[in-house]
Amino acid sequence: MDIGSTSRVREFFQGLVGGITVVGLVHSISILLGFATFRTGLSSFLDRPFDLIKSSSNVFMLALRGFATATSIAVVEEMVFRSWLPEEIAVDLGYYNAILISGVAFSLIHRSLPSLPGFLLLSLVLFGLKQRTQGRLAAPISLHSGIMTASYLIQSSGVITSKPETPFWMISAYHLHPFDGVIGLSICSLLAILFFPQKPVQKDTSV
Repeated sequence: MDIGSTSRVREFFQGLVGGITVVGLVHSISILLGFATFRTGLSSFLDRPFDLIKSSSNVFMLALRGFATATSIAVVEEMVFRSWLPEEIAVDLGYYNAILISGVAFSLIHRSLPSLPGFLLLSLVLFGLKQRTQGRLAAPISLHSGIMTASYLIQSSGVITSKPETPFWMISAYHLHPFDGVIGLSICSLLAILFFPQKPVQKDTSV
């Protein structure tokens, strides 16, 4: 395996862990602030170890299925919205306009009005991550996939539930979109500031 392949593998796993961590952070803060509850049901499994094994197996298969689906979607979306589309737009409209238009398009395809700001900020994060890895898509794909996989697992397992009295604008009751509420948007905003893409420096080719 050459150095380039090793770098891509490392970036992929770092991005995957990063995506899962971001989703975990959003929900951890929600739980700590009292807006959501974490349900494991572990005590009921202590007397029934075989049920625990079966449940763990189901969760593993759920995570595997979610990861495969999320990665497939992330590959397509990153190739379109972080590679092909912005490169085409940048030729006529410039670098930052390309990032903005691609980000808006990326947000709109998810067909969720409350999610538009979160997806737009996420798009900035993914652009910045691509830039920091010398234009490679391994890290953006895996970060995107990690966020989707963790969100799918939480949504499907029901392990985290929002409290009925929680304001709708504070956290998202729809766990597949973790950046809808104030908590998720705040974290995504910090990431967008941290990874904000910088305009590439044009080399002077004059003699």
